[in-house]
Amino acid sequence: MTWKTEFGESHEGYAGAVLPDGSEPKPVYLDPGSGADFRATKEWWAYSGELGRPKAASVRGCCACGWRGASYPIDWEQLSNEDDVLDVAGLYKDWSAHIEAVERATVPFPAALDELLRQLETVLDTLAEDAPAAALRAAEVLSRLSQRTGRLAADAVQDDEPLQWEALGTALGIPPEKARARVTHYLLLGAGGIR
Repeated sequence: MTWKTEFGESHEGYAGAVLPDGSEPKPVYLDPGSGADFRATKEWWAYSGELGRPKAASVRGCCACGWRGASYPIDWEQLSNEDDVLDVAGLYKDWSAHIEAVERATVPFPAALDELLRQLETVLDTLAEDAPAAALRAAEVLSRLSQRTGRLAADAVQDDEPLQWEALGTALGIPPEKARARVTHYLLLGAGGIR
C-alpha cells in the first residue's frame, strides 16, 4: 500500500521495514505469477523472515524522496494472532507531516488562481459524470493550455542565471533532477521535440 500526493511518484509514501541493526533492507522482488513482470517492494510486510528474507524489527514512514520517519517496533507475535494487521496510522501521520512541510516550501499560487483551480476541478468532475464527451474536449483544451504555459515558464526559468536546480525543485516540491527533467520536457515541447 502506498500513499499518494499531488507531487506524484516523487513523494509517494509507504510503511518501510527497518532491520534489527537499524538499516533499511534491499527491495524484495515479488513474482506475480506467470510472466517476467516482477514487482519490487520495500514495504514492511515483505520482511517477515519467510522465504529467506530478512525479518524487520521495526517499521517507519518512508517517502520516495528519501525522507524517513521515526521507527516503531513490530510485534510479530501479536501480528500472527491478528491476521497480519499492522496499524500504520502513526506512520501515515508522520509522512503527512513531511508532505505538509514540502507543501509549505513550494511556491504558492496567487489566492485567485488557487480558488479558480478548485472550482475548475469541481466543474470538471461533474462534467465527467454528466457529459463525458464535453469533459474529454475540456481535457484536451486544458492539455494544450498546460503545455503552452509550461513552455513559457520553462523559457523564463532558463533565462534566470544561474539556474539553481535545488531551489527550483524545492519550489515545485520535487527533487532537483525531476525539476530539471520538467524544464527540459517543456523546452522540448516548445522546440517541437515532443508530440
